[in-house]
Amino acid sequence: MEYAMIRVSLLALVAISLLIIPTSAQGSGTVIYSTDFSSDPGWTTNNPYTNKWDSELGVFRYFLRDSTNTFVYKKIPYRGESFRMEFDLLPVRTEYQASFRFGISDADMYINQETTIFTEFENSIYGKLLWLRSIDRTNQRREASSYFQSYGGPTITFTDGYPYHVVLTYDEKLQQTGILVSFLENQSTLWGYTLDNVRNMGSMDRIVISTIGDYTNPYSVAEGYLDNVTFRIYPDVMETTATTGVSTTPPATWATVSTPKTTTAPTPSPTEASLPILAGIAALAGALILFRLGGSRR
Repeated sequence: MEYAMIRVSLLALVAISLLIIPTSAQGSGTVIYSTDFSSDPGWTTNNPYTNKWDSELGVFRYFLRDSTNTFVYKKIPYRGESFRMEFDLLPVRTEYQASFRFGISDADMYINQETTIFTEFENSIYGKLLWLRSIDRTNQRREASSYFQSYGGPTITFTDGYPYHVVLTYDEKLQQTGILVSFLENQSTLWGYTLDNVRNMGSMDRIVISTIGDYTNPYSVAEGYLDNVTFRIYPDVMETTATTGVSTTPPATWATVSTPKTTTAPTPSPTEASLPILAGIAALAGALILFRLGGSRR
């Protein structure tokens, strides 16, 4: 009981200390790009065999490996205004040292060079972490992860097989960029953070998924589904979302998809194999159904 009270007090302290305090919202901004993938979004990629629109599910499927310089992008009429980018994400498999990165970038689409603001779902030595990163025209990098030593709160991790809603914001006047990751089904907060002194940003004309410049592990795979992408601009005042570092427990009814084992084992009999295979298929189907329903409710 004493431990539980200490934990609650710690989370409350983190929540208060990490609140974003930007200007209050006025209006809903101007949508300059939106797709729910009910039709072909016409995104450009150099790897259309594994990164493509899934017409049956009505989502965008990604399959990413490091060292492949894979990119997927859609040019948008963005000119440096304050923005709010939202999307739904279902990571199915994020192997060790693999990452899913999505955000806004210049034409080079490098993950570690000017100019970009992006979110990242990474499987690292510290677990499956969430990241917020920005790189300006002078290659100054500002970043924070959900690891406790990075942002000052408890370590927060994501789970493959759970659908999430992600909000990425940039406030030109306050020179801030923020992230808010929540569970898609009930919109309860998983993790959020804000980076200050985000300025001197160059031309960024596209939303992008990219592995360009990542040479960590060419054998690691990040695989999953993307849905309901919306990009709004705010020429005068930013619509903001207060974020905290507090983790909430996901509903127990959500299906999960386990990361495939990398070790080999003796081949089981057909009877033994059928149950885990069916369970895995059922879990993935359940997560995809929740993923689509979560988007349709909005």
